[in-house]
Order: sequence, then C-alpha cells, then structure tokens
Amino acid sequence: MKFSIFFGAAAAARISREGHGVGLSAQVTVSADGSLSKTLARAAEDTRTRRQRLAMLQARAEEMAQTKLSPDAKGVIGTVLLPTLKDQIESAVLREFTTTQELLSSKVGGLQSESAVAEKARGVAVNQDKALDQCRTEEQTLMRDLEKCVADREAKIQRDAEACQQQRAAAVDACAARDDAANIELSALCIETKCNLADGNSCGVAEYKTIMEGVAATVAEKERVFNEKSTLCSKAQDDAAATCAAAEQYSSSDSCASKREVLGSKTSSCDQSSESASIAICSFGSDLQSKCADLSEVHELIAEIKGSSREDSLSEPDRQAEWAAVQRLTCLLEALRDDGDLSTEATAACAADRKYPKTFDYMSEAIAAITCDQKSFSFSGYSWIMGPTADECCRSAASLPFTAGADQPAFPVCGENPNTELLIGEGSDLVQGTSLGEVQASQNYEVSFVVTPHKTREGWSNLIHFTQTGKNCCDEGDRMPAVWFFTQSTRLHIRSGRADGGNDGCDPTEQLPLGKATKIDIRVAEGKMQVFYAGSKVCETSTYASPTVPTGAMVAYAADPWHNPALAIVSHLTYTRL
Repeated sequence: MKFSIFFGAAAAARISREGHGVGLSAQVTVSADGSLSKTLARAAEDTRTRRQRLAMLQARAEEMAQTKLSPDAKGVIGTVLLPTLKDQIESAVLREFTTTQELLSSKVGGLQSESAVAEKARGVAVNQDKALDQCRTEEQTLMRDLEKCVADREAKIQRDAEACQQQRAAAVDACAARDDAANIELSALCIETKCNLADGNSCGVAEYKTIMEGVAATVAEKERVFNEKSTLCSKAQDDAAATCAAAEQYSSSDSCASKREVLGSKTSSCDQSSESASIAICSFGSDLQSKCADLSEVHELIAEIKGSSREDSLSEPDRQAEWAAVQRLTCLLEALRDDGDLSTEATAACAADRKYPKTFDYMSEAIAAITCDQKSFSFSGYSWIMGPTADECCRSAASLPFTAGADQPAFPVCGENPNTELLIGEGSDLVQGTSLGEVQASQNYEVSFVVTPHKTREGWSNLIHFTQTGKNCCDEGDRMPAVWFFTQSTRLHIRSGRADGGNDGCDPTEQLPLGKATKIDIRVAEGKMQVFYAGSKVCETSTYASPTVPTGAMVAYAADPWHNPALAIVSHLTYTRL
C-alpha cells in the first residue's frame, strides 16, 4: 500500500508548507487587558488540536506499519513527519512546560510579594493599635486626675462655704458683744443738800470726789472694753467678708480647667488614634484577603497542573503522556523509515530511552511558608470601651476574628456586622421589666455587655434575659441566655437552654468588683458555652452539642420582669449570631 493512501501527496506538501498547522501551542502569557482566562482558553484549544493530530498520526503510522512503504514514503517520513514531530509537536510540549512553570512561578512570586505587603501592613496595624492602647491608658489616667481635681475642688468649696458661715456667725457674735459693751449703768449719786461750814463740815466734797473718781474709772474701763469689742467686731466682719469673697471667687472659677483641657485634647488624640488604628487594621485585612485569594488561586492552579485528562495546556501528567506518545510515534516512524523492528516491545523500549527531560517544580516549600488559616488576630492585644468615668472605662484582652472572603469585611471594625445587634449603648441603672425589643435568635451566638455593680442585694437579681417563649423558666427557649447575680454577691449565674435541658449554663467562681466596669462575653458555639471576663476565660462547659434550635425572634430584657433588678449599670449590650 502506498504512503499517499494515508496522507497523499497534497497532504504531505501541506504539512511541509504549514509547519505550525501540525499543532503549535500558543505561549501562555497575560494579555495587556489581563485576560489570562482567554489566553489559557486559546492555548487549551491549540493543545487539543495538536493532540488530536498526534492521535491521528499515531493511528495512521500504525496502519502504515501493516504494509510495505515505497522509498518516497520513507523519504516523507524522514523529511516531513519526523522533523514535524520534533520541531513542532515535541518542542510545543516543552514550550508548554516552560510556560506553565513560568505561570506558577509568577503566581507564587506575586503571592510572596503580597504576603510581604500583608506582613508589613500587619506590623503597622500592631503599632497603631498599641499606640491606641497607650493613648487610652493615658486618657484613663487623665480622667482619674480630673476626677480627683473635681472631687478636691468640690470638697474645698464645701470647706470654704462652711468657713464663710462660721466666720459670719463669729462676726455676729463679736458685734453683739460690742453692742452689749456700749451700754453703761451708773448708780445715783447721794449728796447732802445742806451743810454748815461753821461746823467744820466739808459738805461731802471729799466723798463726792471719791465717788466721781470711781465713776470715771468705771466709765474709762467700760470704754476700753467697748473699743476692744468694736475692734474685734470690725476684724471679724472683715475676716468674714474676705473669707466669703475668696470662697465665692474660688467657686466661680474652674481650678480644674487646665486638666479638663488636657483630657479633652487627649480624648481627641485618642479618637484620631482609634480611627488610624481601624484604618491600619482594615488595610491589613484587605491585603490579607488579597493574599488569601491569590493563595487559593495558586492551589487551584497546582491542582489543574497536577490533574490529568484535562485537555488543556496546564496538565503536567497529560504533557508527560503526550511526550511519551510522541516518542513512541517517533520510534515507530524511524523503524518504518529504516525497516527496523516494528513490534510493540521494540517501540516501547526505544521510547523508554527518550525520557521526559523536565521536572516540574511545584514550589511546595515556598507555598508551604505562606498560610491563610489564622482565624483571628491580636494586635495590641486589648480593646477599650470608654465610659463617663475612669472606673467605667473597660480595658479587656481582645483578638479580632478574620474573614478571608473578600465579599465580607476582613474584621468587624471594617464594616457593620449584619449579624450583630446593639441593644444598649451607654446604659443606665437597671429597671425591672425593661424590654429592649425583639432579637432574631440563633443556635450559636455571642452576647457581650459591660456591667458596673453598685452593691449587692438579697435574692437573685437579674441583669439580662433573652426569652423565646415569653416565660422565665425552665423549658427550652425560656433562657437564651439569662444572667443574674447570686444573692448578696456579684458572682454571675448564667443560663442558656439546650435541646435536652432548658436551664443549663456556666457559673464563674469570681465575683465582679463593685464600682468598676467589667466586660462580659458569653459564647455558645462548637458544642460549648464559654464565659470571658475582660477577655480572659473564666468558665467553660461542653454540654452544648445540641443548643436550642430557635423558632423565631426573642424578647430581650434588662432587667427581666420576674426578678429584682441587679443594682448595677449594664452598657454596650450586643447579640451576635454566629
């Protein structure tokens, strides 16, 4: 049978003329508009076409092996088919290897760069958050200084007012004593109306003189006392006036103004620092999300490269299989040309000596060094809830949960969480039966609030109570959760229903400090209830494998209608569906 029966002279000539028509693979590069998927699609089409032609050549070569070839047919094998296999198909396979290797290397290189950018951004975020923590600490110290100044000022105003009143009373007493000293009472002078000088009578002149001298002495003494009392009265009035004027002047001035100004400046600075920290954290989160997306793409690309029977230009197993097929075909064509051994064994042995010359580098070590499995991040390690007084400012250990998906904020501070509901902001003293409205329930949840106890009371005293049934206890759904103080204590009693118990929970042993704010976090998730005070875990139970399945909205109370309210302030109450 003639060679032209399988290819024909025209076909052989076409193969020789077209060259690339045998199936060159397009080089895989990212086009100017970044349309890598389109470029890969074109490359995949070229690869499929080339492999289809290779299969056709293989089939026809096997048919050729069944007949005796003419010298012209052998010449075509040597001058057209073998060069085409080597220069076009074989070289295309190697170019695809290089292009795919470069693609992965480029992706990993970009990933390493993004990882470095994210790590640098994390460092900035840590420094900014530490600066915020330091600023808030200083702000709290300045709040204490101002509060002490205000307390000292009020105490001084009270002391000055008392001193003013005392000195005014003393002036009244001194002037009353002066007025009493102004009155003089003299006894009547008894003098004889007749006397006889001839009788040697002095007519009482000597006695009169003595009496008058006594009266004069008495008046002089009374006058001295009056003058002395008048001086004391004037001095007491002047002292009272000066004291009261000084008290009025101090009361009308603000001796704490400079401290108030310093605190205001610090608060403003901390607010700016808070904004800067949030921006830095969110910038890091965005960089990290980009890194995670690229890492996912790299893993997907590696899966495609390692995959087989893909009919595209990426698969390394398919490329190796194609290389082996080319070598087998080359060996068969060479045997046909040279009248060699056409057996399957001989062809296989020949092809085995022509091994695939490449080893694909999956860059496993470089990729393993880049991870994206961290679920939360601690920056300064603390968060602050600022209150109206220093004792109501709450610093607690904190880490922020990270969301890798770019369709969600990376961290809660980077956008409103639709699953979090704020029920109480600044807060106030608890009142029995105060409804906070309805809340959509969740099997897994986190409740957070800040509590400042004033004092203890007899019996259970309620802080918060979420109920799906409108009842107090003790069926499933009655408490989701509810929190009380133990009797005559600030120890928390925490209950939350589950499928096989409506009154299960976790009771920390620690008591909360009176007059100070403490942040409380209650988390029911992953089969556990966990309780945190200021970020530190104080209680855990693993009995929540089957938490209550919600059937709708709950009513939230602070405090509930079934118990006395706790003597405390509850603020910053949130409910988050997990």
